[in-house]
Amino acid sequence: MTEPVPSEELVNPNIMRSLIRVLVTLCAALGLSLTFTSAAQAATSNPVSVCGSGYYVQSSKGIGVYFEGSGPQAVAYLLYNASTGYNCAVTVVVGDRSGVNVGAGIRTQDGSWVKDTGNYTSYAGPVRVKASGKCVQYWGTTNWWTVNTRYTDTYTSPLGWCG
Repeated sequence: MTEPVPSEELVNPNIMRSLIRVLVTLCAALGLSLTFTSAAQAATSNPVSVCGSGYYVQSSKGIGVYFEGSGPQAVAYLLYNASTGYNCAVTVVVGDRSGVNVGAGIRTQDGSWVKDTGNYTSYAGPVRVKASGKCVQYWGTTNWWTVNTRYTDTYTSPLGWCG
């Protein structure tokens, strides 16, 4: 009969870190993104209040991984205001709010990127462009961690939302 293994030896932290790195690398190599929805995301993200009255969400994408809440570290949003013709991009932090590198950006078709990046606890942006008769593209980035390793996740939308 074999002796039982103490519980602290069942999960080696180095093996867990290696498995997470393999999963992240595999997803990146296959062009996959981990997207989650959580109650915390719904409760803390309000991109409309960041962009202002009259804006509505056209698109969103979860970026990064926040393991404790089983959701994304941040959500990049594209919003539009029909009365002004302006598009707005904002990236809302929904995971670890201790001040992470986060960014939001937007550009019109054939235009230059307008971006806001920094170590923010709530959101990056808002950044706005007027795109009458043009398509837009939005961008978001954030850092996230597994144990003591920092990763960066960036999303760039396809060109779309033409108006």
